[in-house]
Amino acid sequence: MVVKSQKSEVFADINKNRLFIVLRGSVRKEEIESLYTDIRFCVADLQPGFNVITDMTKSNIGYLSGASTFRRIASYLLDNNVGTVIRVTGKQSIIADQINKISQMVQGYKAVYVTSMEEAEQILQKA
Repeated sequence: MVVKSQKSEVFADINKNRLFIVLRGSVRKEEIESLYTDIRFCVADLQPGFNVITDMTKSNIGYLSGASTFRRIASYLLDNNVGTVIRVTGKQSIIADQINKISQMVQGYKAVYVTSMEEAEQILQKA
């Protein structure tokens, strides 16, 4: 299942029990809210303990007006028994720093940062 949300997209790989989030460009509040809806739709198809890979290599900034929605996404994932959360940043980016600071406000939510999708896959294979 693939759900496209403006520039970014969310999709679930049911066989691997994974949620993929791909952020692109400047992520505005409206897009973040749409992503939240898409994430809830996709998580419904996954089993507890599902893993999340967020690819931020194609994005550059997230608007701070969307911070509360990012926190709601993190809380929703926790409430639905998320397993490992991996964020692919490529090189360090502004949006990765922003999302890291926001997600630190959600108790119990922790993400692993990697520089490539290959590294993300290796971590999940070991888990």
